[in-house]
Amino acid sequence: MSLRLVYGRAGKGKSSFLYNEIKDKINEKSKIYIITPEQFSFTAEKKLMDAIGTGAVINAEVLTFNRMAYRVLKEIGGINKTDLSKCGRAMLIYDILSKNKRKLKYLGKSDENIDMIGTQITELKKHGVSVEELEEAKNNAKNKYLKCKMEDMFLVYDEFQNRIIDKFIDETDRLSMLANKIDETEEFNNSLIYIDEFVGFTKQEYDIIRKLLKVAKMVSITICADNLEEIKNPDTDIFYSNKQTAQKIINLAKDEKIKIENEIKIDSKNARFKAEELKHIEESLYNIPLKKYEKDVENVKLFLANNPYSEIEHLAIQIVKLVRNEKYRYKDISIITKNLDTYSNLCKAIFHKYDIPIFIDEKKDLNNNILIQYILSILEIFSKNWSHESVFNYIKTGLLDIDEQEIYKLENYCLRWGIKQNKWYGPDWNYTDDTKKTDDLKRINELKNTIVNPLMELKNEINKSKDVTTITKCLYDFLIKMEIDKKIENKIERLAENNMTEIAMEYETSWKVLVSVLDEIVLIFGGDKVTFEQYKQIMKIGFKNSGLGKIPASQDQVIIGDVERSKTHKVKAIFMIGLNDRSIPKCK
Repeated sequence: MSLRLVYGRAGKGKSSFLYNEIKDKINEKSKIYIITPEQFSFTAEKKLMDAIGTGAVINAEVLTFNRMAYRVLKEIGGINKTDLSKCGRAMLIYDILSKNKRKLKYLGKSDENIDMIGTQITELKKHGVSVEELEEAKNNAKNKYLKCKMEDMFLVYDEFQNRIIDKFIDETDRLSMLANKIDETEEFNNSLIYIDEFVGFTKQEYDIIRKLLKVAKMVSITICADNLEEIKNPDTDIFYSNKQTAQKIINLAKDEKIKIENEIKIDSKNARFKAEELKHIEESLYNIPLKKYEKDVENVKLFLANNPYSEIEHLAIQIVKLVRNEKYRYKDISIITKNLDTYSNLCKAIFHKYDIPIFIDEKKDLNNNILIQYILSILEIFSKNWSHESVFNYIKTGLLDIDEQEIYKLENYCLRWGIKQNKWYGPDWNYTDDTKKTDDLKRINELKNTIVNPLMELKNEINKSKDVTTITKCLYDFLIKMEIDKKIENKIERLAENNMTEIAMEYETSWKVLVSVLDEIVLIFGGDKVTFEQYKQIMKIGFKNSGLGKIPASQDQVIIGDVERSKTHKVKAIFMIGLNDRSIPKCK
């Protein structure tokens, strides 16, 4: 049993060293595991396949800590509860905030706090802070403002844990379960474990590493640092936190009396940076004093734009030149930014003008999807007593069998005669300026009844037992009765026939997400009594946190992504847009 640290600066070849070693050891008896962060697992699997080929893949495997947890708990037991998804967690937090609004001094003020609270709960769990420990910290807090905020957080954290303890497993809890049970499996005994691409570890992950060190033949961990010897001031040493991580791992191994192998420094000549200028930036950007690059600069260019439009226009021209003159493929080019929301629509418009295929790595808020708007508008009709806006939001989704011209005719009639609220579900309308136009009035009432009658039947069914399970079942049955599933299928087919693949995929996924959210609402809230407005708000929170991720429609596209979210594949050219002192580093 031993620990080995492999270190070097960014791009020096630490990962390449690991995979080359794996290639040499693949035929040994020891099973090999590569552990990476979630976002790097696909890249790691590709690197593994490139290194050893498909024939030996049975002896080596890429895992994440979450995937490892699932496997171990499936083997020895522990998966007897339902997973609480990000969507379910958000809906649960919303419900806790709603029910405790009067008690909360800070956190109950806005629904925007849901994401922040979810992140905070995750961080508390990752770092092993229990409800009891948070309560103690709260009681010992001297600053009254800090104390108030901690009281709010304690209330939410405590209720959150109480609500899930018997029914659900929070994703973060699974790692704690793994740390407690990993020594009950023989899966990793005498294995070779390579931990790569991490910038640091949580308490849960340190606990898992501690257990792995005690059973594995050797654990190798890569550290991005220039050395492992000296921990300088955090303000001047860019690798300060990485060196702290290395020291924690070394101390952990010493505590368990694990042999520590000589560390390996990687300083490959065949590093990631083919351009000397990029190598110089990586090595010197955060050094004090700054070291000037003395040679002519050829591979790094700056463009000062007057506004975002001219910035993207210039970028499009450069991409066209690279493709036409330098024989680049579009997939060889990547664009990253800190302000994806600002640039997304602009990039779509300008790159379309230049016939540049792009893929924007972003998530869509499902609340803007037509299918989701359809079901939310139903709830709004009931909660706002058939207001004009809610009714016509429902009609204009395009999922009712009503011609567009007739919709306009109906809306004009309603505006002319002030039709709203109880007038919708009252007797047939007889308002008219011309008694001779009986056919028009008859058709108006036919449209009215086509809209109203199914909705009134739905509302009457719900009112029999106005709990979450009943509302959810009735809504789903209504969707099937109105053949919304078939209408969505037909839309998908038409879009696919017209090569509108991206929109077609969005429709397909939106139906699956809708069903999933409905299932989770029942699981979490079950027999709770709620108003239509409360149910609608819970749904909206669920859809918002079930963001629709997109898949590239083709291989040869320029990829545009957020600098914090995107993992850039091997590209020949990278453009950074929106670069200023408020975005890099980002000004909060």
